[in-house]
Amino acid sequence: MRIAESAAPADAGAGDTLHRPTPEAVRAQLERLRAHAFTGSDKLYAFLCFVVEEALEGRAATLKELVIGVELYGGVVDYDPRIDSAVRVEARRLRRKLAVYYAGPGRDDAVIVSIPTGGYAPSFHLRQDAPCAAVEAAGAALEPPMLAVLPFTALCIHEKAFAAGVTDEIIYAAERDARLRVAARAIMFQFRESRYSLDEVAAHAGSDLVLHGTIRRVQAVHRVCVELSSRWGQILWSDRIDIVGEGDLDVQERMAEAILERLPRDALRERGAHDIV
Repeated sequence: MRIAESAAPADAGAGDTLHRPTPEAVRAQLERLRAHAFTGSDKLYAFLCFVVEEALEGRAATLKELVIGVELYGGVVDYDPRIDSAVRVEARRLRRKLAVYYAGPGRDDAVIVSIPTGGYAPSFHLRQDAPCAAVEAAGAALEPPMLAVLPFTALCIHEKAFAAGVTDEIIYAAERDARLRVAARAIMFQFRESRYSLDEVAAHAGSDLVLHGTIRRVQAVHRVCVELSSRWGQILWSDRIDIVGEGDLDVQERMAEAILERLPRDALRERGAHDIV
């Protein structure tokens, strides 16, 4: 198996860059690993996600045992690497699990994620002997991200219909935005009046991005507090928008337009990666 190292030296040329997976491709590979290698291993997958995201954000040099221990295993008592070996043990388990996956189900995957021994910073590679189409897909820009729009929550019981209308308008507008894909109404409105986790919503919608919020009215002012979250509950963006008006249809349309207009496209591009087939 021949692979191209993704961590190129500072003076690497443009040719080297072409053989490295994009951050979007690495995140897509994380999802593939979650589905095919880490079922039932949530804590180990959380370890992998943490070190990968830190590396992608340019903080690979800070990935020390203490940092990982405090982040993932701190709990009530601070993590102390002198008396606690959890990080070292889990890192060994993680390396073994990745090795087993890439020797078996992932032997044809274009993107290879590994944790080299001697440290905790991950390494990302493109497999040079993978099918050309897979390598091109891993290095290219991905299709528009899938957005799951949860039914917005009315903070006043008599505003439930208004909140449902805002949700419907957001989905309608997003369907017509070439930069987005949006989960179908039939999928999203089944979560109305029900308990759920963001991970459940994302799984049903086939998305890593969930848009949700609350709505309340004070006289002629309609206020929406909106958040864009990852499936694991990380808030990627939030905002508060006030719309003044009397006609429900007009206010719903204006509110939906304002939300989509303010939605940060960078957050969508960074988190909207899908599995590489």
